[in-house]
Amino acid sequence: MVTLLATLLGCSHAPKTESLENPFGAFNFTLESRPASEQIGLLDEVGYKGVALTWPGVETFEAFATAPAVREGRFRLFAVLYDFRFDTPWSREEVDTMLSTLAPQRTDLWLMLSGPHGPNESMVTAVRELVAMATARGVRVVLYPHDDNAIENVEEAVALLQAVGRPELKVSLHLCHELKAGNRDRLAEVIAAAAPHLVLASIHGAARETVTPGWSTTIQPLDRGDLDVRSAYLLPLIRAGYTGPVLLHTFGLVDPPEEHLRRSYEAWKQMAGEVAATLASER
Repeated sequence: MVTLLATLLGCSHAPKTESLENPFGAFNFTLESRPASEQIGLLDEVGYKGVALTWPGVETFEAFATAPAVREGRFRLFAVLYDFRFDTPWSREEVDTMLSTLAPQRTDLWLMLSGPHGPNESMVTAVRELVAMATARGVRVVLYPHDDNAIENVEEAVALLQAVGRPELKVSLHLCHELKAGNRDRLAEVIAAAAPHLVLASIHGAARETVTPGWSTTIQPLDRGDLDVRSAYLLPLIRAGYTGPVLLHTFGLVDPPEEHLRRSYEAWKQMAGEVAATLASER
């Protein structure tokens, strides 16, 4: 009895492994050619909690939504990327159909903007109307800043959010696009300024010097690259109070998905544990 009590007391004092509460998901780049059920099956098996898609149309989205892991509530369809050309006529009916499809899954509309660089009047007017439509359907709109698009980095996204003046509108943060914008050495500053509006963020490995044209040095699996992503990006992000999903960016990766997704998941677990432990030690 004494031995059992000592054992129980000893177990009660076992050190707790720190971790982050942010759900970890992934983009489905490198998986798009596979059926929805196979994409979700692989990601779910590895341990990812959800996925972000480029808007695939109603029928394909419904195939994702009816996958067992999604129906059972353990896997989320976090967001769909939608390229919105705001300076030309756009179909309200088409957009409303998309919104009504997303609403039951609580999937965010991740808005990439094509047109003249902004913020500008036509952009503000179009985004304001789209946000009103989405809010009526119960869908959240999140700005997706993208290199060489109308809104290229998170600071421009925040400026647009403020110009639109709809509190429902939110922004997202992407390491790759902040690196392209030349913000490598001011990531903590950028994150702190955007933090009150952030609801989605992506992560990946990267080189410190991303001099190669394209994305091959800027977007790498999370276990690759010589940029200290943990200290320069993830730590200030969580320190700023970010509690939303962190999504693995996979655009342009050439390794088989079965390999790079598993490696990045293991890298995430280690990185997230180290960040959580650092923050715990600061309390």
